[in-house]
Amino acid sequence: MLRVSNLKKTYRSKGKVIEAVKGISFSAELGEVFAMLGPNGAGKSTTIKSILGLVLPDSGSINVNGIDIMKNKRKALRYMSAVLEGNRNVHWRLSVRENMIYFGGMRGLGGKELKRRMEEVAELLGISDRMDQLAGKLSRGYQQRLAIAIALLPDTPVVLLDEPTLGLDIESSLEIRKVIKELAKGGKLVLLSTHDMKLVEHTASRVMVINKGKVITLKRPSELKEMFKSRSYKIVFDGSVSEALKEKLSRFGKFIEDGEKNAFVANLRSADEIYDLFELLREEKPAISSIESEEMDFEEIFMKIVRGDES
Repeated sequence: MLRVSNLKKTYRSKGKVIEAVKGISFSAELGEVFAMLGPNGAGKSTTIKSILGLVLPDSGSINVNGIDIMKNKRKALRYMSAVLEGNRNVHWRLSVRENMIYFGGMRGLGGKELKRRMEEVAELLGISDRMDQLAGKLSRGYQQRLAIAIALLPDTPVVLLDEPTLGLDIESSLEIRKVIKELAKGGKLVLLSTHDMKLVEHTASRVMVINKGKVITLKRPSELKEMFKSRSYKIVFDGSVSEALKEKLSRFGKFIEDGEKNAFVANLRSADEIYDLFELLREEKPAISSIESEEMDFEEIFMKIVRGDES
């Protein structure tokens, strides 16, 4: 459904040339949640804006349902809708209902069709009982639900969500997570850009990590975890641990709360580090209760990939 090929974009600022995107390529299909991850300045925003036709790339191509967005922007955009972080996605002085009517009309909806879609998306986002409330009076979570509902009104096959859970409480974040899963289950392609690692871990079909304008890796979340599965270990000590040993172990990971016992989680940057760790333990000879392989936290996996530790 979406094909991005060798996308490049350079900016010029204060006499300097900044390569924001250096040949990014990927494809995504209907029925999946495709997550884009990357630190600030990685080229993620430029890629997103290029896909939506808001930025003109220097070279490369973007095809939506076989349509080149740079050659036929209006036709390509009929297949996409988006909620961009940092943008005013709703009018605060209009009610929920009025926002839907206004933005739905901008996408060519009206009459019975608009009414039907309003009812469907309001039910999906859990805002049916707030239709007559002013958008500006809603909580941050419900404002975000409204923004997503507006994006879903035209029922486009591609939905781009930029930081959909930013600033939301746990309950609202979990609701947005459910909605994203339902959209993909219903056959839509959800292009997700976020720093919410739990959202990615629990919704994404595939994860593309971008850094310094390039694709670092593109895999399923389970595959990313498998890459580091044997590099995270939990060591439970039988008794106290000296401050000197704690200091020496600190380069491998950190101590964690585990009841009354001293527990240490080692997140190793390379497979070779395991030998250094066990050599240290052999020399110090602390009393060890158990050593277990741990499933690394998804945020730790992301940071390791960005640092270049996945090899």
